[in-house]
Amino acid sequence: MKRMAIFFGIIILLYSVYYDLNKGTLRLLYKEATVATSQPLVNGNQRELSEEPVNRGEDPSSLSYVEMEVKPGDTVLSLVEDLLDGSIPVSIDQVITDFEELNDVPPAKIQIGKTYKIPNYQ
Repeated sequence: MKRMAIFFGIIILLYSVYYDLNKGTLRLLYKEATVATSQPLVNGNQRELSEEPVNRGEDPSSLSYVEMEVKPGDTVLSLVEDLLDGSIPVSIDQVITDFEELNDVPPAKIQIGKTYKIPNYQ
């Protein structure tokens, strides 16, 4: 009886590993994120872009931004990198500070489907 229970336990374990690797939730999330994220398009339907310079209240220098819609899998840093097509020329702390200043929302609280002002460092 003990051997039969161990046998069925192993069969259930192997099936669950097989199911998770082929049809599991991680694979579904990966496909959704891969399909949903793309490079920003100026005249496309996937992301809305509009460049408008904005002045900081206390700083005379201007900080330009681009309004982008957040898709599944996007982060503030990935949106800035997509916008620049490469590495970010400022520190990550500066990106976070500028994003919070433009949107009054911390980067960890962004929501899918909403449009945010992303700092443009070009």
